[in-house]
Amino acid sequence: MASPIQIVLNPENYEDVREKGGFGSRTDFFADQDIAFRQHKAQLINQLQAIAQTLNGQPSGEIGYAKVILRRAAWAKSHRPITKLFTRERAPVIGGGALGVMIVEMTPSAALSIARDIRDKAEEHTIKRDGKDNPSVYKSEAGAIQAIQLYDAADKRDFSLEEAVAWLSSEATGGSYQIELFELPPSRQHLDALSAPMRQLFSSFIDGLKEMGSGLTANAVRLNRHLQPLLAVRLATSALPPVIKLVPVQDQSRSREIAPLDVDASHHQKLLAFLDKHPLVRRIDLPGKLVRSSGAPLKRIRPQSYDIPLKNSQRSYPKMGVIDGGITPLLSDWVIYGTDFLAEEHANLHHGSFIAGLAAFGAHINGAEICSETDYCELADLNIFPDTAPGIFAQYFSDLSQFLDEVENAISEARNRYGVRIFNFSLNIQRPVNLEKYSVYAERLDQIADAHDVLIFISAGNAHREEWHAQPERTLAALANARNDDIQMPAESVRNIAVAALNPSGLSNVIASAPARYSRRGPGMRTGVKPDLAQIGGSGTPDGALGTGLYSLTPDGGILDGCGTSYATPLLAKTAAVLDHAIEGDVSRETLTALLIHNAQLPAPLQGKNFLPVARHLVGFGMPPSANDILETDDHSITLVFATRIRPKQQMSFKFSWPACLITPEGKCRGRAKLTLVSSPPIDSRFGAELMRINLECALQQEEVNREGKSSWKGKLDPIYLPNAGSSSHYEAELIDHGLKWSPVKMFEKTMPLGIGSSSNWRLSVNYLERALEKVPEEGIPFTVILTIEDPDKAAPVFNDMKQTLQSLGVQISDIRTAARITSRV
Repeated sequence: MASPIQIVLNPENYEDVREKGGFGSRTDFFADQDIAFRQHKAQLINQLQAIAQTLNGQPSGEIGYAKVILRRAAWAKSHRPITKLFTRERAPVIGGGALGVMIVEMTPSAALSIARDIRDKAEEHTIKRDGKDNPSVYKSEAGAIQAIQLYDAADKRDFSLEEAVAWLSSEATGGSYQIELFELPPSRQHLDALSAPMRQLFSSFIDGLKEMGSGLTANAVRLNRHLQPLLAVRLATSALPPVIKLVPVQDQSRSREIAPLDVDASHHQKLLAFLDKHPLVRRIDLPGKLVRSSGAPLKRIRPQSYDIPLKNSQRSYPKMGVIDGGITPLLSDWVIYGTDFLAEEHANLHHGSFIAGLAAFGAHINGAEICSETDYCELADLNIFPDTAPGIFAQYFSDLSQFLDEVENAISEARNRYGVRIFNFSLNIQRPVNLEKYSVYAERLDQIADAHDVLIFISAGNAHREEWHAQPERTLAALANARNDDIQMPAESVRNIAVAALNPSGLSNVIASAPARYSRRGPGMRTGVKPDLAQIGGSGTPDGALGTGLYSLTPDGGILDGCGTSYATPLLAKTAAVLDHAIEGDVSRETLTALLIHNAQLPAPLQGKNFLPVARHLVGFGMPPSANDILETDDHSITLVFATRIRPKQQMSFKFSWPACLITPEGKCRGRAKLTLVSSPPIDSRFGAELMRINLECALQQEEVNREGKSSWKGKLDPIYLPNAGSSSHYEAELIDHGLKWSPVKMFEKTMPLGIGSSSNWRLSVNYLERALEKVPEEGIPFTVILTIEDPDKAAPVFNDMKQTLQSLGVQISDIRTAARITSRV
């Protein structure tokens, strides 16, 4: 079953503030602020009275659920208002929402009783004893509360009616809404054992589902006292009466026919309206998609033609800009913006049309095995690079700086008018990157990326080496003897992504997924890994029947094969465009980059120990999967995304418990963990190789307790490109060269098959280091950190286990694709 990547909402809340000592005395959160506390009391009383009034008028009865939102200073468990106000007998805590949010079961009488206690027993003046604040329990608990609100529709659903019908219409989803309940109704024969209000709550829910009419089915999916009860609710075109099964059925016939999905929007609207309002419902989610995986060998046929389809005006598509010499007019239906900068006689459509064809129709021409993104793509034609015939460039630009100025003008127009954020720059300057100096061209592209919030994909450049050999010794010797194959400017760009090329599969004369013989290699500057990532770029040694194995369009609409990092770049940019399109709202560039890098894998020919020292210089962090595979994992892993800023004198510290299903009987923590950090610290090219002025560090640490009972935290993951952390006495240099110190991108991982440590307490920490005389800017440094925890054996239910643990700690998480409705930064 697919499990979506989860983003942690409001990650700025996770600061490293530790409890000291025991519980101590009661805290007066309004000490010496008597007028403010009287106002606060009145506000809480009004909120509780309004809740009582709403619950009294509920058709489902008087039971409901409320959020008790604590002020930030009261998040510690010693401050929770559960001793006198929200007691187990009166308004029990049944769960948590965001950090500092308790969810309580509430009735009108409970709400009014709590309001009376606050009114009568929480004194409105500051009491001191021996010079210290000495509030009553009632004042301390009332002061700890920021607000009290009923749990409502805004807390339950983050998708629209139209999105629901469209998503469920895909056969791969199964067509059922996933409904989390605060409690699962018992079977009818057990209702009489409950109190009258609880019977009314459960009966109203069951009766409400039945009122949806024929075709509805509701099946219990999950029954576990440690998990939120889950129902799968489906609307079908069937004359059969509604069926509600509150006990999971394990032996349903696999051959039974399932009625087609009811796509009548009014029926879905009626169901969602009921679920939104019923207090028993905690969460309404759309299902993931179930897809087949193919293990058959690739059998390829060279395509002879391709009929360019028309765009469907009723749907939206990913968007991508092509910075080149122009795109064939045959793609005009897919071009949403064109600069018309070049005169017709000065345009060269061959390169740009091939790139545009790969971006828009790559999978349809080549197959999903070669081009993983099967969706189409809208294009912005930034035709500003003139034909390379002598004298033409000078008619438009006096130098490259003017050219890059025009690049910025075109990007600004495409971004502001048409929302294009992903741009393909398959152009290189015929100069190798200087290891110690940041080129003005890379610096300019980084300024453009920062100014317009865009992400530019840059080809690493083309050279010539021997073909990759099946024998590692021959390949390593060829790499050692190769000359003049360093990546070219502006691929050292810090804010953007440089792309290397790999061989396609299905050819008889080259090794599939090996670095293409023409693909230039790093290292770049001492600021991280270059190239960043790799994608299929066609074979540099053509096959007799299939040519280079990568095909796209010619300006006249024909099919041509080609190779080059120029053609690997749009395939990778397409994945970023699909991610940007799939995630609602404005996803940060740090998050887009982190998603690509975190999920990238070294190609199989580079996974041997012999190639580890050279892999990063050839393919960077590797080759990412499709956007869909990035956004959804299986149930045996969980991926958490934190997207926020680090500000002066702050650090992020996210404490959690290791998934219980990955803890051995001896108490050790097993599994595999992977951690990726992408940040955008200040850059100053005046400092050459030290242009990165702030270093962000992250670590996944496990708590350790020594014999004296003192606890400490120790990092457990290894930098992926550090061959042996203890092998060199020059550890600072090793950290820069291999551990990626001062790099804006860092990655760590570790597999723990037998388990490590003796504590289940872990924390994710993000901190910073400033260079001399440098300070973190007041607005902070944006970053995204991604953590994946998985079972290498693919057996343990890590996703559900970890999600349950986080919710019990009050951590609020959400599907990253729709989280923009809830949080300000993704």
